[in-house]
Amino acid sequence: MEEFSLISSQKKFNAFEAPEKHYVNLNELLSYPEKYANKVNLNGFIVVKDVFNIETINKLRNNYYNLFSDEYEFKNNCWNQIKDPEDPHGYGNHPVKNFLKSKEFLSFVNNSQLKKIASILLGSKKALLSKRILVRSFSSCSTFTTKAHRDQEYYVSSDSSKAITAWIPIGPADKNHGQLIYLENSQKFSFSDKSKKNKVDRIISSDLSQLAFKKSSRWLIPEINIGDILFHSLLTVHASFESTLRVPRLSCDLRFAASKNYEDPRWNSHWYGEDGL
Repeated sequence: MEEFSLISSQKKFNAFEAPEKHYVNLNELLSYPEKYANKVNLNGFIVVKDVFNIETINKLRNNYYNLFSDEYEFKNNCWNQIKDPEDPHGYGNHPVKNFLKSKEFLSFVNNSQLKKIASILLGSKKALLSKRILVRSFSSCSTFTTKAHRDQEYYVSSDSSKAITAWIPIGPADKNHGQLIYLENSQKFSFSDKSKKNKVDRIISSDLSQLAFKKSSRWLIPEINIGDILFHSLLTVHASFESTLRVPRLSCDLRFAASKNYEDPRWNSHWYGEDGL
């Protein structure tokens, strides 16, 4: 099993490639839905392979970066970040606010295939997508990485096993571009509930190496290609790490609930940086 040395919050840590149990091809999932009804809660996370075609992803990616005036440029057949946008990500007049409400993006996240996958993984025919969807872009220009946390501290459900996160890379995401990583078996670990604390106080740790040591665990880095989707439990501890390239990692975070009874009502409006959630 290959091991990688990475950096998060300016601290080095090691991550290992995720075992095979964390992957499933879309056709396999659709053919044997009963087999995967509880896989996300059981394994902590799962990668569903080959959901979207590359053309769809590339078009959406172009739509996003074309909203900026001179912060990004298309060069050598890919987007490169030149400088930081004038407004912090998601705040003020940052272009992401318009992107989230665009016809193309809303069509993408409300795709019937995506809802079908979430329904299978949640074991429910009443699965629904929360309106609040986060879109983030990181590159080597960025000074921020996502610290170790659980989504149940941010999306509060009456039953954490009845809601899941879908993380979709809109373009390349890997050990060079940056992506999500998971603390192995952390969905089974015990942590204090921080959901009622201020947003900045809900993280578990900024020292990923120390956290893995304390929990006798390790960080796993799943292999994800363009068109794949990562699904993880609200209880699974995850984080991100620093990119080494100016080619940005663009991604979106979605929350699905098994039914209206398990959704977080605060997530019924479009995301923006100032919403405090």
